[in-house]
Amino acid sequence: MTKIKKVRASDLPTKRVRAPDGRMIAVKVVKSDSDTLEADFLAAFRSNVRRVREARRERVHDAAVAANG
Repeated sequence: MTKIKKVRASDLPTKRVRAPDGRMIAVKVVKSDSDTLEADFLAAFRSNVRRVREARRERVHDAAVAANG
């Protein structure tokens, strides 16, 4: 079994696209012919999960503040 090379999400190129709701969002780009394809996918996945968790925490915090408010 070979070791997967460490790739950070910041190592991946970022592309700006328009979301279905009209907002501009940043998306990590993974090249299919990359030598580190597995590590690239993992880095992009971790970045997406981190962003979703932060957004969820903000929504929960905002809802708690509004309920107490």
